[in-house]
Amino acid sequence: MSAGFTGKIFRTAEEAEREGFTAPMADEIARAQRLFEEFQAKVDAVGPDRVKEVSPKFWGDTSGRETGISMDG
Repeated sequence: MSAGFTGKIFRTAEEAEREGFTAPMADEIARAQRLFEEFQAKVDAVGPDRVKEVSPKFWGDTSGRETGISMDG
């Protein structure tokens, strides 16, 4: 059963197929994984002296505020 959360709809693979969505091909998944790995390598390469706090404009994305769910415990 599909479920909505923060304005997004999540479907099972079977539901998505019935609704006309096609699963990504193996090469598309491999490309995405490679891009994520390349990005993570760049993040990991940042020296500890250059690490900064995340801008407050992004806090809502990581704290659950946009969902009304408290992440404080």
